[in-house]
Amino acid sequence: MMQNGLKTRMDRLFNRKGDGRAVCVAADHGYMSDVTSNVVKLRSITEAVIRGGVDGILMSPGQAMRLSDLYQGRSGPALIVRADWMNMPRLGSSNVTNAVPQKRLFHQKILTAEQALALGATAITIYLFLGYDDGIEANGVKSAAKFVSECHKAALPCIMEPLAFGPHATGATTVELLTLGARMCVELGADALKIPYTGDVDSFAHLVNVSQVPVLVLGGARSDNERDALELFAEGLEAGCKGCLMGRNVTKSPDPEKLIHQMVQVAHAGFTADEALRGRRWEKLRLKAAPAKCTGCDLCVTACVGAHDDRTFGNFNARLHIDTPALGTHKVMFCTLCKKCIDVCPTEALRWHPETAAVELLVEKCTACDKCVDICPTKVVMKSAEGISFNGTTLPWYPLICDLCSGDPACAKICPTGAVFMDERIKIS
Repeated sequence: MMQNGLKTRMDRLFNRKGDGRAVCVAADHGYMSDVTSNVVKLRSITEAVIRGGVDGILMSPGQAMRLSDLYQGRSGPALIVRADWMNMPRLGSSNVTNAVPQKRLFHQKILTAEQALALGATAITIYLFLGYDDGIEANGVKSAAKFVSECHKAALPCIMEPLAFGPHATGATTVELLTLGARMCVELGADALKIPYTGDVDSFAHLVNVSQVPVLVLGGARSDNERDALELFAEGLEAGCKGCLMGRNVTKSPDPEKLIHQMVQVAHAGFTADEALRGRRWEKLRLKAAPAKCTGCDLCVTACVGAHDDRTFGNFNARLHIDTPALGTHKVMFCTLCKKCIDVCPTEALRWHPETAAVELLVEKCTACDKCVDICPTKVVMKSAEGISFNGTTLPWYPLICDLCSGDPACAKICPTGAVFMDERIKIS
């Protein structure tokens, strides 16, 4: 019976939309950090993220008690209660400027599983520190084991949060410590993890694989660009995590409701960060330019080369280039989907891609006749540096044509000024 209760509560958090994923907000900073506007205005922020479709909210016991009316009913979000306290944000962290400083890390249990259930909790969450000193780690393991025992007797999921912090947590060891911490938490009996992103998909995928329980990725430090939070979340999902527990990036956002709605689209509708930001999917897209915004930095050109494995050095085989028509002015030249290359091809080796509607090369039909290269008005159809052989035929070269990076153009993603951007392609000629 206990296992049934545990599963029911895990489903309430992770399976509200039937896909095993959860978009959660961390709003438990108020009794560990400094007093900020997101702490004082927590009711209005909580109401906003609920309207946005949040699946779960992490709160301190006091706020969980005061805002209990927002969690009522089947449609209300799952309540996650913070069951411990620590003073890490007051040890000189850059995000705290007004708090009374502390010199030594302290970590304290403040709530039992039974008390959390009385507050209406669907789960609790606790910390496990690694990298500070042996005593803190040993006490953390002992405390975590007691929490797990209490939680499983009460059929209450225990979400653990391993944190790499202290003199032994350096840039070289953080990922290793987090991965070790994830496995330690699982061995102690954690039902799920909330854990910082390791910085890249491969290392985070390894961490998720090691964990073998649902992983919620954290949002990290507050960013002024909300795309950063969406892209971090999308990368976490790509690595295999089951959701997020975003804190300051949501609670300090100018529009928490909108940001949570975008995250819900990423998690539950499979949107990319770009699709979530614009609020809908485009069936087909095209590149567009804002020449006045171009600084000539060449990042788009470099990104194009990096997105295609042409086995060449430099930017020679980029599918776009930057012209300088006058001193101090720049113009990005790329495929405008004008169809001239398709029309001029004598062997029908070029066509619209059936899914992306970019120009597609059917290399087995190509004769390397040069016509597509010559007719391109923006001069972005390039000759490959190497030839190709197929079916007993060898071509000295073949045309390199923009494929819109399979629908996710690297040039538009990397452009820092918006000089190259994506737009919907409504009509295909």
